[in-house]
Amino acid sequence: MMRSTDSGLWSKMQLIFGASLLALLSACSPGSDDRFPPYDNTAEVEAEWKSKPDLYRFRSIADLPPNLKWETGLDYPEMGDPDAKKGGKFNYDMPNFPPTLRFMGPDGGNTFRSEHWDNIEMALLAKHLNEDKWIPCIAEKWAVSEDRMTVFFQLDPAACYSDGVKVAVEDFFMMFYVALSKHAKDPFLPDYYSKEYSAITKYDDRTLGITLKETKPDPILTATSVLPLPRHFFREFGEDFPARYQWRKMPTTGAYDIKPEDIKHGRSITLTRVKDWWAKDKKYYRYRYNPDRIVYRLVASIDTSFELLRQGKLDFFSSSALTVPPNYWYDKGDIPELLNGYIERYTFFNEFPRIPRCLYLNQSMPLLDNQDIRTGLNYAIDMDKVINVVLRGDAVRMQSSWSGYGRFTNPKLRALPFDPVKAQEHFAKAGFTKRNEKGVLENAEGKPLSFLLSVGNTPLYTQMALIWKEGALKAGLELRIEALDFTQLFKKGDQKEHEIILAGFGSMPPYPHMHEYFHSENAWETKPDGTKVKKVDSNNFTMTSHPELDKLIDQQRKAPNEDEMQRLCWLIEEFVQNLGCQIPTYESPFYRYYHARWMRWPKDGNLKITREATDAFVWWIDEDIKAETLAAKREGRSFGETTRIFDQYRQK
Repeated sequence: MMRSTDSGLWSKMQLIFGASLLALLSACSPGSDDRFPPYDNTAEVEAEWKSKPDLYRFRSIADLPPNLKWETGLDYPEMGDPDAKKGGKFNYDMPNFPPTLRFMGPDGGNTFRSEHWDNIEMALLAKHLNEDKWIPCIAEKWAVSEDRMTVFFQLDPAACYSDGVKVAVEDFFMMFYVALSKHAKDPFLPDYYSKEYSAITKYDDRTLGITLKETKPDPILTATSVLPLPRHFFREFGEDFPARYQWRKMPTTGAYDIKPEDIKHGRSITLTRVKDWWAKDKKYYRYRYNPDRIVYRLVASIDTSFELLRQGKLDFFSSSALTVPPNYWYDKGDIPELLNGYIERYTFFNEFPRIPRCLYLNQSMPLLDNQDIRTGLNYAIDMDKVINVVLRGDAVRMQSSWSGYGRFTNPKLRALPFDPVKAQEHFAKAGFTKRNEKGVLENAEGKPLSFLLSVGNTPLYTQMALIWKEGALKAGLELRIEALDFTQLFKKGDQKEHEIILAGFGSMPPYPHMHEYFHSENAWETKPDGTKVKKVDSNNFTMTSHPELDKLIDQQRKAPNEDEMQRLCWLIEEFVQNLGCQIPTYESPFYRYYHARWMRWPKDGNLKITREATDAFVWWIDEDIKAETLAAKREGRSFGETTRIFDQYRQK
């Protein structure tokens, strides 16, 4: 169910619309909704800032520490290709329509968020995607305090939003205000901001400082996570925020914006490149973000997407697995469009934390709270057959869900192999010893060992599920398969209504994020009367809740250096792996796609630290090559078959 972020964080969708739902969405569109009268929160926001002087600090430039060592990060190679052409339209598919354009609050982490937020919005700084070094973004200079607790930034005077309003220091204050507000109804931000930051300080109109609560291995990583929220856009932020802002698109600091008329509910969403984007001539950005328009078209079937690619109506073909499924890569590789070069093959070996694509076991459900049942389940899943048959050997078994984090991945962890005998031994310890007429184990009360497995409704995942079902029965386990639209699937996991779910979250370097997936705060919440209820809208799909584990996770969030971070990551990873609450599936060291001949790439293929091909926006659409290709197709001319493999970053 991962479409683009993992991560994490992944992740993170909308049902196929009936007429009544379309009507409702239309009524909620900007310009047609009169449920929300104008509102101005300026007075209460400023009152909040004044009431918390230790958090919201206003100083003068003279209060900056002396002898700060300011950095500019301008000494690294460009990202992108100087030969890249601006212009054109990129046509892509999306498997589901997003439930909102909000990037926070209920459903804010949906699968489309990365397309308009994570991969678009500008942060204070960014990482160079080949060098793994900090480079300027909204901030043109930065410095770290001697105690490494505060990071200082000077904003680029050109930085502005897509509506022309300049980025101001107070916009970062607004991020704190919104993130810490109960009105945002966000499951992650209030906890993160309250535990990670102790203060934000304005020194002048272009200079700010962000102070952390704990020493970090890299304080810049935490400080630059604070993004600006335009005060003029969030002036109506209040208790009705989720509904009021459901389809409002925030003015962007990035290269692409979404116009209200380009939201075609249930059909498509189009991103348009910002005219006179403030960073268009800046180093590291000038050769990227090349198409004028990016059209995401709702296509529910991967078969339909493939046919649209063949017709030239889509420019790029992948799947929810972030790569071309093996049956398309191998079985459909002799189509005329590929043989004649109208469509090209592309493979790139990347260096990026792998998507933690696992079978997540909901420990709040009956039987799944039993250690022997979970261990037996791990032994009952035939992953090797899935890799060899469904994936054609193009993947390997993921040994833990923290693969790809370098020194922070525990190298000793190994996924349990398929072993029906050992599975039955553990099931027997849990009281399941006798098989019924269907071959399913039962306990003394006659309860069958049976679970519902929820997967995304694609041929790839349903084929996997059928193999797992077949193998599990050898161990006396019944898996009932439920194939859901990805919106339904995500919602089910989000609400903790699943038993076993195949899911993947967006992962981000450099360290694993443990709190959101395994801390009890993201499993249960306590009501005013003392009762505990499942916490919805969180990524703890396993409902893991252990005081000892919580302590380790709390320490990991406060790790002062990389050695301590590594030690705690390894301990947490081993603890969770021993719980057996998530069954690692598979990983691949590359991503691969089909794309139209007119979609062009830099000579090195892409940038090293990318999760998927389109993330870094170093590609472009060549309209001249498109015209040439379509003419050749009409006339029956061939360019010859083209396969490109970029393996310079392949791990030896």
